[in-house]
Amino acid sequence: MKVYMNSVEKSYSNYEKLFANFLKYEDTCLEYYADGEISARSISHPGATETKESIGPTIKQWKNPYREAYIWIKGELLDLLGARDAMDGRDQVVLNQQELEKKKKDKQTELEKMSLGKTTMKSFFKSKSTIEKDIISYQQDIEALTHEIEDYRKLINFITIYHGHMAIEKYKVNKVN
Repeated sequence: MKVYMNSVEKSYSNYEKLFANFLKYEDTCLEYYADGEISARSISHPGATETKESIGPTIKQWKNPYREAYIWIKGELLDLLGARDAMDGRDQVVLNQQELEKKKKDKQTELEKMSLGKTTMKSFFKSKSTIEKDIISYQQDIEALTHEIEDYRKLINFITIYHGHMAIEKYKVNKVN
């Protein structure tokens, strides 16, 4: 698409060059065949000045359809990439929540084993006082993880509602109109 766009842009300057060559051709031919008679001119006749003056602005007013299509397609792709990035962002938040839930479950399992007095690989070489400190630490970690998981749930709900009710609806309205 970019190649076509650039090709059409070049053709505009080629039209201007072509018009300049027509003027030179008319000058040369009239010099030779009409002995320089000015009234025989058609493009460069002194009375036809508006033809010469209007050719440049006319060429500049032309719209390049490939440029318009390129800009439109590029905009659509950027819109789609933005929507995909938004969905990927939500998915990443869900993955972060799942990782925290896994950590919480692992810590709860370890806490249950230590509370029941079972020996685990983590508590094998620890003294009773260190195990009690670890139990308190694990309880605090589990409580903090519970709050973080709840915050992630709220964030996921907010993102889902925002995407479903606002962003996607706004996107549809902009694309339909």
